[in-house]
Amino acid sequence: MAQQEQRMMADPYFSIDYQAQVNLCPLADGETVPDADTLEAEIPAPFKLISEVTRIDTNNARLLRNLDEHAADLVEIINLQSRKIDLVLSYVLAGKDNPEQRHHTLSLGGGGFTFVSQQPLAEGCSVRFKLFLPELSVAVYGYGQIQADRPADTEPTHYRCQFSALREQDRDALIRASLQLQAKQLKARAERRAQQDGPTAS
Repeated sequence: MAQQEQRMMADPYFSIDYQAQVNLCPLADGETVPDADTLEAEIPAPFKLISEVTRIDTNNARLLRNLDEHAADLVEIINLQSRKIDLVLSYVLAGKDNPEQRHHTLSLGGGGFTFVSQQPLAEGCSVRFKLFLPELSVAVYGYGQIQADRPADTEPTHYRCQFSALREQDRDALIRASLQLQAKQLKARAERRAQQDGPTAS
């Protein structure tokens, strides 16, 4: 329990249980985690593009909320256009996925993510990561530090990647995605509960 409390204090960001695709590449000898300017220059163009599209979509959604009910058709057209762009970007980003470096998250949030690896990873090692959430129009490129995330008596297959270099707009996108996923999970849980309860007898 003390280890869990210590981890929660180190990571103040909300996390949600969710399986997403992530590429992990341990840094080679002599490589270091970049500073903010170097990271900005290093991020591949498709990751910057989807980040900008997501920012625009967020601003559009804010503006559309101020329109009255007569603008429903306009809202639908804009949403469809946004969906088409998301599909194209998802296809482009698929080319950035390396199957040999592919893992799947167990949970994720603004501070990092947990994942399973059948290959042992050194505690404290730095990695370059590419995190993909195409259904939420989020793709993040950054760096993290590996920590074991398991009970002491189990094999070291569960790890946590704590973010060490990440653009703030990408962290914000992950926080928004976590909240959206939580809302969807809570809605699905409520619907399942309603179906299980069934109609009340008269």
